Amino acid sequence: MRNLLLRLLAAIAGLGICSLPCASAATKPDQHDKANLSGAWVVDLQASTSLDPLMTQIGAGFLDRKYAAHVKLKATLQQTADVLTIAAHGPGFAFNQTLYLDGRNDTSHLQILGATSVNAKTVWSKDHKQIIETHDIKTKQGKAGQLTIKRNLIEQGNALVATYTLKLDQEPSPTFARQIWRKQAEG
Repeated sequence: MRNLLLRLLAAIAGLGICSLPCASAATKPDQHDKANLSGAWVVDLQASTSLDPLMTQIGAGFLDRKYAAHVKLKATLQQTADVLTIAAHGPGFAFNQTLYLDGRNDTSHLQILGATSVNAKTVWSKDHKQIIETHDIKTKQGKAGQLTIKRNLIEQGNALVATYTLKLDQEPSPTFARQIWRKQAEG
C-alpha cells in the first residue's frame, strides 16, 4: 500500500510541476511568457473533484482511493529551463519526481494513481501557459490506455489547476478529474 501511495503522491504532485523557461527568440515566447510553477503547494480538497472514479477505473485499491480523498498533500516544485522537480509528501510517505520539459520520452515505469506508466512525455501548450503530461499506461487488470495531466495557473498564479483525463483502450468514454492546488506563502 505504501508503494501505491507513493505513486499516487507522484501523480498528484506532478500536477504542480511543469514550466520551462526558454531563451528568447523571434518565433518563441521568452521565459517570462511561460508559466512558472515553482513554489510550495497544497491540494485544496474542497475545490477539487474526486479522483475516486479515475482511480477505480485504473484499479487502485480502496485504501489508496480513500487516502487520496482525505489527505492534504503538499508539494515543493523547482523549475529550471529544462526540468521540473517535484518533492511531494503526506502523512506516511514522500515522493520525488523529475519531469523533462523538452518533450523527450521517459520510460521510467512510474506508478501513477494505481497504474504503471510505460512511457511519458511532457510538453508545453502552444501558448506556453499549460504543461501537458501524457502517460501511456497499463492498469493492474492489464488494460492499456492513456492518462493526460494538464496543468495551468489561475488566480494570478496563486492556484494551479491539474486536469486528469483517463482514456482506456476499448472503453466507451474517458474519465475526468480536477485538482486545485493553492500556493503557500514563502517563509
